[in-house]
Amino acid sequence: MNTKRKNWWMYLLRGVLFIIIAVLIFRNPLASLMGLTSVIGFLTLLTGIIFVIGSISVRKLYNKWGWTLALGILDILLGGALLFYPALTAPLLVVFIGAWTVAIGMMESGLSLGLKKLRFKKWWVLLIMGIFSILFGGIIIFKPLIGVLSITIFMGMQFLIYGSYLIAKGFQKEEIPTPTPKTIQE
Repeated sequence: MNTKRKNWWMYLLRGVLFIIIAVLIFRNPLASLMGLTSVIGFLTLLTGIIFVIGSISVRKLYNKWGWTLALGILDILLGGALLFYPALTAPLLVVFIGAWTVAIGMMESGLSLGLKKLRFKKWWVLLIMGIFSILFGGIIIFKPLIGVLSITIFMGMQFLIYGSYLIAKGFQKEEIPTPTPKTIQE
């Protein structure tokens, strides 16, 4: 027995919200970066608190608990700086994302050369991706304004694409099979 999907409107609502967020990101990329910086700051601060609590709770069982404690304290300091001083720390976040992108590109390039030695036919695709990652990361590091715009535009595009997908899914009126004891056992 099939039933009509009753939650179609939830997909539609979520899709509209994602598209509204995408439009807001496109309208003010700098404020979007500040918001992203604050979110990352909050998550880093929370992670630091968890590390500190965790390291203290295992100090009698784990003789290297001090490293976890130090990492937790550093996370608290970094998270606090990102959260409470986003205008000062946002450029550092951009440089970090650029450095991370360069590192990913270097790993992709190295992996592609390893695949070449293993005689993979499409090894060069990964090499090209690695080179582009290195170039894009370098642009982000050495041209921070372009990096900020690239990061926020990419974020906005992701939200726009996902919102469009959710809206399309909301308009689908497909029937969903109702589980029966027989289908559950299979």
